[in-house]
Amino acid sequence: MMRITRNALIGLLIAGLGFVSACSKPKDEAGAKSESRDSKAAAPIDVATAPVIERNMRRSMEVVGSLEAEERVTLSSQSSGNLDEITVDVGTSVKRGQIIARIDARDLKLKVEQAEASLRQAEAKLGWTGGETFDPLRQADVRQARAAMERARYDWSAARDLVAHGDVSKQQYDVAQKAFEQAEARYQSAVENVRNLQASVEEKRASLALAKKQLQDVDIVSPVNGVIKEKLASRGEYLQPGKAVATVVQVNPLRLKIEFPENFAAGVKRGQQVTLKVDSFPDREFRGLITRINPSLDEKNRSLMAEAEVPNPGGLLRPGMFAHVEVTSDAPGAALMVPEKSVVSLAGVNKIFVVDGGRAIERKVKLGARDGGLVEIVEGVRTGERVITSNTDKLADGVAVVAS
Repeated sequence: MMRITRNALIGLLIAGLGFVSACSKPKDEAGAKSESRDSKAAAPIDVATAPVIERNMRRSMEVVGSLEAEERVTLSSQSSGNLDEITVDVGTSVKRGQIIARIDARDLKLKVEQAEASLRQAEAKLGWTGGETFDPLRQADVRQARAAMERARYDWSAARDLVAHGDVSKQQYDVAQKAFEQAEARYQSAVENVRNLQASVEEKRASLALAKKQLQDVDIVSPVNGVIKEKLASRGEYLQPGKAVATVVQVNPLRLKIEFPENFAAGVKRGQQVTLKVDSFPDREFRGLITRINPSLDEKNRSLMAEAEVPNPGGLLRPGMFAHVEVTSDAPGAALMVPEKSVVSLAGVNKIFVVDGGRAIERKVKLGARDGGLVEIVEGVRTGERVITSNTDKLADGVAVVAS
């Protein structure tokens, strides 16, 4: 009984060892294969490199700008009344001096006629139409009052001489003096009345001029060449002075606003040419000249704002468009250059890889001028660094590399 049990146990032990060996072998082989794959993934990538060099050249900068209208004018009513007609709509081209709308002028014509009649009446009463310098002494009432005053002055003067010799009494002298004072007061009153009439004539003349201006203002005129951006009133609408009717934008030339980084600010000058492209016309280049430069940098991002004037005779460019702008500095300066093939561009972002400690380090960069097979790096690298020029499609930030 004991012999069978021992043999059975030995058989069971041998079978168990075989099972364990069979199970462990595939696992060890799978682990070996996994380690082999990891070893291959971690293998450094062979790359070619080139140094970042410094070169003295005229620097250029690629920046993004925005196009705006040179002028934006809101045309408003200066008279009150019903809008009789409006001849434009959104997108209509207009010329300087062109009538774009007109207010009903019937009430204003009546006001002009009333003002003319009131003025004629006042002029007739005064006897003066404004054709010559106004002189109160030409008025009959004033001349009569002045003559009476001069007679009274003479009588008073004579009485003064006579009373001094005792030929007339003091009472008679006082009567003559009083008569002169009253005549003088009547003369001053006559002059004042005439002056008041003159002021009334001037006031009515001003009222007539205002009525005529309001009549002229029924025509709403564009002060610039441009295009209607907004139509803000409709035919039949009652307008008060100051009511907006339409907005005109001047589209030739256009104003291009450009923001330059601080390290390029010294090279920006008035009269400098810029070249721009827009997404709507990717195969066309447009040109302009810098006309305005902000005297100071923006305190937040240390950038310089400038404006260029861009001719737009065909109206292809529109306010609100973004533009890709290239500007070349007039002043030569030091530029950091790398081979163009080292630059990786994706979705509008430019980057390069530099070698640091046996690994590829990704850098986002800003590009500048191109010279043969080299391109300027405005921001993102330093002199003496080595950039990767091959197998860039296989690289990622931090990947091990071997420079050949």
